Amino acid sequence: MKHLILTLILSFVSSSVLAHGEDKLGPNKGYIKMPSNYHTEVVPDGKNRIKVYLLDINWKNPSVKKSKLEAVHKTAATSSKAMCLVGSDHYICSFSKAIDLTQPGELTINSQREGQKGAAAVYALPFKLQKSNTESTGHGGHH
Repeated sequence: MKHLILTLILSFVSSSVLAHGEDKLGPNKGYIKMPSNYHTEVVPDGKNRIKVYLLDINWKNPSVKKSKLEAVHKTAATSSKAMCLVGSDHYICSFSKAIDLTQPGELTINSQREGQKGAAAVYALPFKLQKSNTESTGHGGHH
């Protein structure tokens, strides 16, 4: 009986993790991942640039205070690290090589928000919203 309860709890938790907002755009019309007790939001901004917001658990209060960010774009053939500059409440990351976010690959964001280091947030490219788990878990993400 204990094993059944534990299995049910773990299956609920693992499926609800995917529902942490990856099924809808963030407040800045970007794509969301949750690398820790905060969210990263990536907003494509032209051919070789992205904006990255480090949001709190409720998708609010973007912060660059005591924060760090690194962005790497990878395809099967290339890897390119961006130069990320601090904006007023977000990072602006520019790639020296032309990148195409509409082609297969991945974008990895390594970040620290207000002193808290997160796990790597890996975005599959091209960007797309994940299917909602709302119906199966009753968890509709944050907002």
